[in-house]
Amino acid sequence: MTTRTPIQEVLRFLGIEDSAILDELRREGLFEEDTIEPETAEELRVAASLMRELGVNPAGVEVVLQLRRRLLVLEERTTESLRRLLDEIER
Repeated sequence: MTTRTPIQEVLRFLGIEDSAILDELRREGLFEEDTIEPETAEELRVAASLMRELGVNPAGVEVVLQLRRRLLVLEERTTESLRRLLDEIER
């Protein structure tokens, strides 16, 4: 079972005292739940970093997160394919 954490607790951990970032992200349809899973907490960290450090707007954050998810899936598939290939070579 995955442990869910209150989103406000994650924001405090990230050093985000101002809820304006979360409000902007929620207007874009992101991070709408009050508790989040670890994977979502990592996405929130990335989103906050993009907005605070690079000035990316919430719509841009959504695009980046979608591309990041796709990249992670492709990385997982590539790793699995390499494992299968190595297994075949070892046989």
